[in-house]
Amino acid sequence: MFHKLNTLKMEIYKIANRQQLRFSTTKGILSVEQLWNLSSTDLSNCVKAVKKILKKSDDDELSFLDDSQVVDKENQLRFDILKDIYLTKKKEAEELRDASVAKQHNQKILALIAEKQEEGLRGKSIDELQALLK
Repeated sequence: MFHKLNTLKMEIYKIANRQQLRFSTTKGILSVEQLWNLSSTDLSNCVKAVKKILKKSDDDELSFLDDSQVVDKENQLRFDILKDIYLTKKKEAEELRDASVAKQHNQKILALIAEKQEEGLRGKSIDELQALLK
């Protein structure tokens, strides 16, 4: 299942690159690889804009008779790519945040362990401390 999904994702990028697909953004006209540099807000706005275009073309009940289906396919491809990039960046940000929280937690635990070890050493007699010297 994962491999099949991964293959489908790769296929949309391959098609987009072959077509030299471009995306209208607030930063100008961008290529697929330039989308990765957009902020989450900019990506979100792009996804919404393309979704709005797709929804508008779906509103006409007889739109399937129109020869402009190529535009719909292009916009669907744009939407799929923008969505994938947005979700990938969101997942990476969540993983980064989770790793940061785990690191802070571990640092707190290590500090407490060091404190306990120091307290244990403070409770020892001079003879016990000298015996611990290497």
